[in-house]
Amino acid sequence: MERKKLTSALLVPAAAGLLLTPATAASAQASAATTVTKAASASAGAAVERDSVRCSKPRNQFANYSWGEGNTSVTIYFNNHCSHRVSVRITFVRKGSVGDKAAKYRCMTVNAKTKGKKKFYAAVYKPYSVTRVKSC
Repeated sequence: MERKKLTSALLVPAAAGLLLTPATAASAQASAATTVTKAASASAGAAVERDSVRCSKPRNQFANYSWGEGNTSVTIYFNNHCSHRVSVRITFVRKGSVGDKAAKYRCMTVNAKTKGKKKFYAAVYKPYSVTRVKSC
């Protein structure tokens, strides 16, 4: 029990220059936990984007796609709930340019009732949307 308090007190920044007393140890522990939580969420700061395509059979199911952009590559995760193969065209747009409609397209076919991932190398492009096509 004492070890936890000692460890969390060490997480308080040294620049604060506060002398911890027993009355403020609980509040220091709470602020240190908040600092750790904010740092963890900031490191995971890349937002995950999602898109889906409706299945032909069964009609109320979807093939789902999600991605988060990296520096030089993008991994697209898929989960196909359809009872058939689904082919999609992934639209990549140029990173950081406003009004520039230059786009690249990549095609991906996913087997029925499967999930997995596929990596695409596109250094200056990021995925924008997923559109269903007949075949790749």
